[in-house]
Amino acid sequence: MRKSKAEGNQNLPAVFSPPIGLDERGMVTLFSMPGRKSKVDRRNAVQAPSSVPAARAETPPPPSGPLMLIRVLALLGFGIGTYLSILHYQTGADELITAPFCEAGALIDCKSVLNSAYATLFGLPVALWAAGAYAVILALAFIPALIAKTQLLILTCVWMFVFALYMASISFLKLQSVCLLCAGLYLVNIGLLVGAMLLIRSSKTLKTFNQSQLVYGLAGCAVLIGGISMWQTQQAQAHVSPLDFIAPPPERLDTRFVNYYNQQREVAVQGEERHVKGAPDALLTITEFVDFRCPSCAFARDSLAQLYATNPGDVRVVFHHYPLDQSCNPISQQVHPSACAAAIASECASDQDRFWEYADRLFADQKANPRRFTHEDLTSHAEALDLDAERFNTCLDDPSMEERIRKDVAEGHRLEIKATPTLIINGRVIEGLPPAKKLATLVTMAKQQR
Repeated sequence: MRKSKAEGNQNLPAVFSPPIGLDERGMVTLFSMPGRKSKVDRRNAVQAPSSVPAARAETPPPPSGPLMLIRVLALLGFGIGTYLSILHYQTGADELITAPFCEAGALIDCKSVLNSAYATLFGLPVALWAAGAYAVILALAFIPALIAKTQLLILTCVWMFVFALYMASISFLKLQSVCLLCAGLYLVNIGLLVGAMLLIRSSKTLKTFNQSQLVYGLAGCAVLIGGISMWQTQQAQAHVSPLDFIAPPPERLDTRFVNYYNQQREVAVQGEERHVKGAPDALLTITEFVDFRCPSCAFARDSLAQLYATNPGDVRVVFHHYPLDQSCNPISQQVHPSACAAAIASECASDQDRFWEYADRLFADQKANPRRFTHEDLTSHAEALDLDAERFNTCLDDPSMEERIRKDVAEGHRLEIKATPTLIINGRVIEGLPPAKKLATLVTMAKQQR
């Protein structure tokens, strides 16, 4: 019996059933399987690119806790660095700096630190460089496009810590004075290092930050610190031209520094003047209160000697002891041990008319080897000057020598001297040492007043 075509089609396997649909004209048409599949593929291909940004968005940002710590500390450091920079330019980058917190004790001496050669780098204040570095850290920690560069942020924080170690060593070991605001920056940089370490430990974006990169970064910091140290040391040891100590003509008088000088407190120095250079009627009398173990005092001694030699007849220098040593000076904390012994030894040399030569040897020894003055050191300087050794050694134990030192110390306390060197120039108190050109302009000022 013959089967109908419809019944024959019903007996075909389902896998061979061609799909049926309507075309655009409403007519029945057949779609092939490959055509249907390609349509699905094209639809999936259109949707596929939208999944790529979603995958990238899943990259976790740096942890918020360490990042917030770095932001706060960098903002604080930027504020302190900016304030210190303003201090440098308040009266001129090469003049004395006056600010609060500078007279908190014998060891706390912001002026000695901020007016030293180590407070500048390539002609700009170190504080200004620090403020710029904190600004970079703030940009890396706040700007969304830069936050992903976590490795650069970490290396910058590590660099700030290494540089803080260098500056702290200069302050404590070389200058032997501390600036409270600078010490605040040291603490800020320690905190930045802590924040960087927390980022390394907790951030999932630092999988590529391996130990070799950290070692290379630290090596780079060490090389850079070495270069900075060499440059600053050369600047600190640079010989000041004798021309800088020549009194300028009246038309080149530094009126800003003269105004600063006239604003300082006025005192009258009393007591015996045992160590004097210059004529009694000299235009400019500079009374210095000095500690033989104070690095700034050694530099001041050289500068005043050049000023005296360059302006013969116009400058008079009077030396007074003010050792920051509790054995002869009732100060609150010990700063320079053995400074009293050195002062007594200089008085013993004075009894043999060799005070200035002996004082110069003490300062030179301090710069070459800043160790404590031992008994052997003091006697070796006496031998080098051909002093009577027996008389010198006997003098070292003479109580009257220490009494001389205590008289100078008592006068220093009466004048409210808190740091060394302190200069009293024609009756006005100047803490620290003005640059050579500023000292020279005071000679011109004295000539005009005379």
